[in-house]
Amino acid sequence: MTIRPYNWRDLILLHRLRNRGMCLDTRLMYTRGAPAIRHTPISTLIPGGNVCTLVSRADNSDELSAAGQFLIRNNQLPARLVFISPREILSRPEGTSLLDAMAHMAGERGAPVLIAEIDERDPASDSLHAAGFAIYSRQRILRLESIVEGKIVPDDETWRSATDRDYIAIQSLYTNLVPALVQQVEPPPSRYEQGLVYWSQGELLGFLDIERGPQGIWVQPYFHPAAELDDNLLSGFLLGFSPSQSCPLFICVRSYQGGLSQSLNQLGFEPYSNQAVMVKRLATPVRRPVLAKIPALDGTQPEPSAPFANIIHHKSTPKRTHSL
Repeated sequence: MTIRPYNWRDLILLHRLRNRGMCLDTRLMYTRGAPAIRHTPISTLIPGGNVCTLVSRADNSDELSAAGQFLIRNNQLPARLVFISPREILSRPEGTSLLDAMAHMAGERGAPVLIAEIDERDPASDSLHAAGFAIYSRQRILRLESIVEGKIVPDDETWRSATDRDYIAIQSLYTNLVPALVQQVEPPPSRYEQGLVYWSQGELLGFLDIERGPQGIWVQPYFHPAAELDDNLLSGFLLGFSPSQSCPLFICVRSYQGGLSQSLNQLGFEPYSNQAVMVKRLATPVRRPVLAKIPALDGTQPEPSAPFANIIHHKSTPKRTHSL
């Protein structure tokens, strides 16, 4: 088995594998569509692109050829496992070797972790466990196929578009809401200018991280515990989407967001998938003291804060007397 980066000679292999794999980046799958590996020939033509694809070529008839892909979104770490094909490769030694190779390459690019999102009931999750992935969080995906006009009349002043002035408040909300363990592997929202904010009495109580794509609209909510998750609040952001939209709306509810799923069900959202957010650590930070030289011990003199007065002591000499 030979594992190497993708090149133009692998086009036939990728074409053969394009419909046999699985997408492990939920946001990408629900906004851009799967299989994501179809973008590979384009991504290789972009200098400094953030998509990396590896192929595993079988050396004999007992092995399977495969392909895997990860990306670093918006030049932000960590790396995310996007696609692996065929699906059955994960239950074979070749799949473990391919995952290890992608983890190694992601680490070379500076990523501290590699993230994969997968349905909890999928047998492939056991293979990810065996490859060193651990569950850091769980999430529920809810789907709204269409927006029904007149079902709820929200207040159109509840939400507004995020601006640069909201940046510090969004960071603070993320820090106070997301568990510290998850913060170690996932950075705060970076494309906040595409999201919506909800302020009440001078405090940011809600932020919606929104991404639109040809296949769907993705919403990642962040709600302060003090926010009242009533129908008026949750339906307010739906005013920004056309009722005649042809693509569905997906909301990702993390396990630390409590009873948000029940409130969304009342608006017509239906449970779509229960997933595990699995993480493989690629680097472990090592804390050690940084030795610094102390100038006073290196033979240098400290700069005085005030000038010294030069005091010169003169020895007094006795006066000579002359007798007449």
